[in-house]
Amino acid sequence: ARLPLDCQELATVQNIYAYQLKKIGVVDEIVYEREGETYESFPVTAARAASFIGRMLKNLLNMSADELVQQRYAKFRAMGSFSELSSEAKAALLEEADGNPPKKRVRTNVDTAPSKLVEWIANETLRGAHSRLNGLAPPLTPMDPPPVPEVTPNPHATVNAKSVLDAEGPEAMAQWVRAQTRVLYTDTTMRDAHQSLLATRVRTIDLVKGAAIASKLLPNAFSVECWGGATFDVCYRFLHEDPWERLAAIRAACPNICTQMLIRGANAVGYTSYPDNVVEEFVALAAKNMDVFRIFDCFNAPDQMKVCIDAVRKANKVAEVCICYTGDINTSTIYNVEYYRDLVGKIVDAGAHIIGIKDMAGLLKPQAAAPLMAVIREITDLPVHFHTHCTSSASLATAIEMTRAGCDIVDFATASMADLSSQPSLNAFCASMVGDPRDTGVDFMTLEPYDMYWMRVRDMYGPFENGMKSGTARVFDHEIPGGQYANLLVQCKSMGLGDRWEEVCDMYHDVNMLMGDVVKVTPSSKVVGDLALYLINLNLKASDILDPVKGDIDFPASVVDLMRGGLGFPHLGFPPALQQKILDKAGAVALTERPGLTLPAADLAAQKANLESKWGMEFDDERTISSLIYPKVFDDYLKFTKAHSMALTYLPTTVFYFGLSLG
Repeated sequence: ARLPLDCQELATVQNIYAYQLKKIGVVDEIVYEREGETYESFPVTAARAASFIGRMLKNLLNMSADELVQQRYAKFRAMGSFSELSSEAKAALLEEADGNPPKKRVRTNVDTAPSKLVEWIANETLRGAHSRLNGLAPPLTPMDPPPVPEVTPNPHATVNAKSVLDAEGPEAMAQWVRAQTRVLYTDTTMRDAHQSLLATRVRTIDLVKGAAIASKLLPNAFSVECWGGATFDVCYRFLHEDPWERLAAIRAACPNICTQMLIRGANAVGYTSYPDNVVEEFVALAAKNMDVFRIFDCFNAPDQMKVCIDAVRKANKVAEVCICYTGDINTSTIYNVEYYRDLVGKIVDAGAHIIGIKDMAGLLKPQAAAPLMAVIREITDLPVHFHTHCTSSASLATAIEMTRAGCDIVDFATASMADLSSQPSLNAFCASMVGDPRDTGVDFMTLEPYDMYWMRVRDMYGPFENGMKSGTARVFDHEIPGGQYANLLVQCKSMGLGDRWEEVCDMYHDVNMLMGDVVKVTPSSKVVGDLALYLINLNLKASDILDPVKGDIDFPASVVDLMRGGLGFPHLGFPPALQQKILDKAGAVALTERPGLTLPAADLAAQKANLESKWGMEFDDERTISSLIYPKVFDDYLKFTKAHSMALTYLPTTVFYFGLSLG
C-alpha cells in the first residue's frame, strides 16, 4: 500500500515532475493538454505545442553557436550532480545497503479530510448553479481562461497625465490636459463596461491581466476606470474578494496610467449617507492607489459632494466633479441652459480640478453637445471629461460631436465590451477620428490584442449577460441609467416579469414623473426602480399612490429614506403631497439639512477594536472602513471566507463559476 506513496516521494526528491523541472530550468514551458482531448484528436494541445516550438526556435535562431552550447550545458547541469564510481565503490555501497535492512514503518493516522477550498470546488462542481458537469454552463463556455497575449508596447510620449500628476500635482495636470490638441480618452472596460454588461461579475484575476495589457497598449490614455461604483460591494457580496486587494493589484499591473474610480459623494461607494469622517477616511485610503476621483451626487447637489472634494484635494489627487446630465438641455423646462450654467458655477466654486459630464443614461443627443459645452465655457476653462452609455445607439455620434465642441477627455470601452448599455467603442472612435484635427493619434489596429483578450474573457461570463440584443431609443423616454438598465432587466426576468419589460419601462417613467422628474443615478435611480417594481407587483399605477384608498400601502424602506432626505434633496424638492403621504405612512420626519450633518462621527478606533475582538485577528484601516460602509455585507464576507477559504480569489474563473469537469 505504501509503494505508490514511496514512488511519489522518491520522484519529488529527484525533481522529475514537470513543475520541478521548469523551476530548476531544465524545461522552458509546460504544455498542458486540453480537457476532453484524446491521443486520437488533440487540435488545441497540438496548437499549444506548435506555438511553443515556434517561439523556442525563434529564440534559438538569435543565439550564436557558443551561446547555444552554453545554454544546453546549463540545462543539463541543472538536472543535478553526479558521481562516477568505480566497480569497487559501487560494490561497497551495495554491501552497506544490504547490511542495513529497512526499519519497520509505524502506521500513522493521516488526516484525509479535504481542505476548505477543495470542499468548495467539489460543491460547485456537483451542485453549483452553473455546474459544467451537470450541463448547466452556457454552450461554448471555454474550458480554460484565455492566455495573456504577448504584446509589443505601443509608442508613447514621455509625458502623459499620470507622469504630470505625479511630478507636479493635479492643477498642473489639468493645465496639461487643456494644452493638448488631441482628444484624450479613458478606458472604462475594467469598471463601468462590465458593470453595465455583465452585472459587475468580472473577477480580479481577469481584471489584473487586462490591466497589464492596458499598461503596454494604452500608454497615452488619460486614465483607466477600474474601481468604485458597484464593484466595491459586488467584490464582497458575490465574488468573495477584497476590493482593496483588487485596487492594489491593478495599480501594480498598470503603474504608468492614471487609475480612476467612481465615488458617490456623501454616499461614498454605498447606497446611503455616511458620517463625514467615514467619507474622508475612505478617500484617504483609496488615494494610496487611486489618481482620479470622479465625484457625483444623485441630485447634483454640490454640498453633498463638498466633503469628498475636500478630501480628494487634501490627498493631492484629482477631483473630477460631475454634472449628472438628465433631460434635454434644448427642450427641458427643468434641466435647461440656466440649470446647467448655475450648476457649473457651483461645481467650480466647490473645488473641481476637472468638470465631469456623467451622462448615465445616454440622454445627451449629438445636437446637444455644442450648447452644453458652450454653457460650460461661459463659466470655466477647466478640462471637461464626458461619460455616456450606448443604450440608445446614438452615443458614438455624441462622443464625436462633444470632441468637435471642445471636450478634452471622452470615455470609451474596448470594442468587445462596448455598446448596448456600456460605453461607445474605443476602437471605432479611434478609427473614425483619423484625419480630424483632434485625432487621438492611436492606430486602432494596435488595440486588437487588448480587445481580443476581453472578447475571450467575456465568453467566461455568459451567465451574467443581460440579454440585451440591441440599443433602444426608448431610453430617451424612461431615462433608465445604463448601469441600472442591465441589472433591472435581469431582476425582472428573475421575478417573472421578463414578458412585462415594456410595462416596467413605462412604470419607471411614471414613477420618475410622480417624484418630480428627478436626476436618476445611483442611488436615486435604484429607488425609482424599487418603487416601479413594487407597484407592478401590486397591480397599481403610479398615480394610484395619491389615491386615499388604492394608495394606502406600506412603502419600501428605500422610498421612505429618499423622501425624508436620506440621500439629499433635488434642487426643486419633492412634490409636497407625495412626500407627506409617504412620510406620514411610515411615521418618518423629513430632514432639514444634508444627511452628513445629522450623523455622529464614526469612532474608527473603537470599530477596529470591536472587529479584532469579534474575529480574533488584526484589521487594517481599509477593512475597518469597509465594515462601516457595508456592515452586513462585510460581516457575511468574513463568515464566508472563514468557512470556505480566502484562496477562492485565485481560482481560474472557469473553475470558480462552473466547477471542474471530467477529463
